[in-house]
Amino acid sequence: MPVPAAQLDPIALADKDEELFDIVDDENNVIGQEHRNVVHSQGIKHRAVYCFVFNSKGQLLLQQRSAKKKIGPLQWDLSIAEHLEPGEEYRQAAARGLREELGINVEAARLAGPLVPVHLRELRVPEKGVRDCEFVTSFRLDGWEGTVVADPAEVHAWRFVSVEHVRQDMQDSPDSFTAWFRDELRAVNYFLTEHPDPI
Repeated sequence: MPVPAAQLDPIALADKDEELFDIVDDENNVIGQEHRNVVHSQGIKHRAVYCFVFNSKGQLLLQQRSAKKKIGPLQWDLSIAEHLEPGEEYRQAAARGLREELGINVEAARLAGPLVPVHLRELRVPEKGVRDCEFVTSFRLDGWEGTVVADPAEVHAWRFVSVEHVRQDMQDSPDSFTAWFRDELRAVNYFLTEHPDPI
């Protein structure tokens, strides 16, 4: 059963348009900085990272995105999807995202990965004026049995479920999940289920 996040001031917004991102060229080299709203409206390449959290039973932590999110409100998502802060490395951003969104405090070195090479992912949401172009990779945290304290500005609810259950739910109700989660689960499927060691 999903665990709800704490109540939040209704005027709070999950997405901060003035947040600064490093922007990158076609080879993922940093060439400057720009605000979130400009990056997402103009399709400027930037960086993001995903992390999959598993408990000792091998169940995957899913988060349901806040209703305040501009993209994918109330859709189920992977454990965390985080933009990199200026000057930040992928692994450090994954650890920060775990801490900020889920209250999971672990050293970055504990994260296995990257699970796949850094790759470019593009998401278009014309009705929201969004063209999101990110260089992304993924990490995983295994055996988590500590507390989860979700940030209600980011997370509406969360739950642990088996990967097999996630796959079936995605097949039955694909629109209940974010587009990038559907894509990324396919991209790292081999490493998630059969070969847990990172590349």
